[in-house]
Amino acid sequence: MSTASNLPMPNPRQVNGFLVTVSLPPTLSASHLCRGDIFTLPANPNQHLTVETIAPHPEIGSRLTITTNDMPISFTLHIDEPVQPVRMPRTMRVTCRLCGAATDVDLDLVTHGEPKIWICSRH
Repeated sequence: MSTASNLPMPNPRQVNGFLVTVSLPPTLSASHLCRGDIFTLPANPNQHLTVETIAPHPEIGSRLTITTNDMPISFTLHIDEPVQPVRMPRTMRVTCRLCGAATDVDLDLVTHGEPKIWICSRH
């Protein structure tokens, strides 16, 4: 039983708890992209593109207008166009499945996967 003087402390090796993630597929639809993401087009996997801006096309609702740091002009992609993610940094809010505590975690979805279950370090 915990009292104010002996509250549970996190395991030093697992300060933030235990996070279960699921790997992303090798390709995603363009609609998953956000500012700062790095991706390639399947037709040219050696050219990495970094998203500067991404917005719905003003006239064609099923297309996205994308500006990258790597190209001098913007281009459009269909929202379902497959892209190969290289880096997708995100700050995700996760909630402990056992006690409901919440925290924000910084992840690269390509490297770490998409979070599914988090158990905080109190358990």
